[in-house]
Amino acid sequence: MIINVSGQNMDTGAAFQEHSRELIEHIVEKYFTPAVSANITLEKTDGGFHVRIRMNLTRRIELEASGFARDAHAALEDAGQHAEKRLRRHKRRLKNHRQQAETADEIIAAPMSVYATIAHQDNMRGDEELDAQDNSASDEGTEESLPIIAELSYEVESLSVEQAVMRLELSGDSCLLYRNSGHMGLNMVHLRKDGTIGWVDPRGTRELQEAASA
Repeated sequence: MIINVSGQNMDTGAAFQEHSRELIEHIVEKYFTPAVSANITLEKTDGGFHVRIRMNLTRRIELEASGFARDAHAALEDAGQHAEKRLRRHKRRLKNHRQQAETADEIIAAPMSVYATIAHQDNMRGDEELDAQDNSASDEGTEESLPIIAELSYEVESLSVEQAVMRLELSGDSCLLYRNSGHMGLNMVHLRKDGTIGWVDPRGTRELQEAASA
């Protein structure tokens, strides 16, 4: 397994790098063997140290965990505990998911665009440039639209609801679009503000409505 340890505008030191590798190898050996790679990032803040762990468990399953403490090694241990907790919770489901074969026709590559928000535009450009563009757009009588900053490909996979929830929790993302393996319709799971996970199933909802009206 490839393990990369880096610092955010700082030197991590040999002791921290060795501690990081030992921790990741212990977690992977205990809960998920083999894994593909891991990246550990150390950042110093005003109140202490922040450590972020990102592991590629398989080609399509990622785990993210973070920790914070006044000491760099303590922050690493905190992040490791969060990673272990997630893997321990999903160990059985991860094992079953890894044993399932994935075929090319189970994944659809959908085009995806990333748009810059107003906050991002403010960070990327000065106020004078923004004002000049606003005036220019106003003079031409055209509506200002958010600029596209990236054109990507989003892989829509065929998953069960349980697998989708597992993937969302491990990745740390806020939402996941997938094809429900039960009926092959598009579904979405998303993280709600209260910490629970919501499930959107347009096809299932439509079928329930049709059955109720029949």
